[in-house]
Amino acid sequence: MSKLVKDFAKLLEDRGLIIEDEDRVSQVPHENYIFAKQIFKSREVLVPLMLKLAIGANEKEMVLYNISYKGGMLIVRQFLQNIVDQYLDNLRKSELISRWCRKDDGQYEILLSEDEQKLRFFRSAWAEQVFRYIIMKTVQEFCKSRKISFKAFQNVNLRQKDETNLFTELDLVVQIEKRFYVFEVKSGPRINIIQWAQREMVLVHGNDCVRNIVCTIHDKIPEKIFEPQLLLKLNNIESELYDLFEADFQENEV
Repeated sequence: MSKLVKDFAKLLEDRGLIIEDEDRVSQVPHENYIFAKQIFKSREVLVPLMLKLAIGANEKEMVLYNISYKGGMLIVRQFLQNIVDQYLDNLRKSELISRWCRKDDGQYEILLSEDEQKLRFFRSAWAEQVFRYIIMKTVQEFCKSRKISFKAFQNVNLRQKDETNLFTELDLVVQIEKRFYVFEVKSGPRINIIQWAQREMVLVHGNDCVRNIVCTIHDKIPEKIFEPQLLLKLNNIESELYDLFEADFQENEV
């Protein structure tokens, strides 16, 4: 068993779970997060664009997009157009889109690549990258401030000991000392509450050292359905995640 997952595997074993195909589990790599940084920095305009592109990737159609913004000032519109123009240029250079243009009325026409692997970026991978970027950034900042180490790993498939079918797949697991933070990223507007509740019961119930956290792009999903556990949205994830770490490790110090 690798040192990377040893502690987590022991915790799972006590709950009747094992890691399926452990060789697939990998340390979260160091990435430049070029697109993730752009999207997060300009999320007010680029997240709606990415959601539109996700629909286009599923339907395999030309994407038509109009910037939505409050107020009628021309300078604001031009500023947002410059952000979108630069982002689309970067997508084209990476061959994620074939071409794009902005018409005189401001409407964008965007033709996506036909490559299935590249279409996956628009369907879900972009959201995973954005959240992984901000989660890892927050983890690193917190652990540096406390002078403590952490582990982060991904592609964790779980199976119940006496079952042959996969129980669940974990997008990202972060271990900080003896605590584990399990993150699931949702790019779509719907979340399977039953599946989430099952994970909550098996991984977290009666265990104070595990947090089951759902991250979503969509602001309108109500937090109350997840209480007392966490639903983190893109606009507030940095502060709320850092505050969660602070609270957890203050408890340890008491």
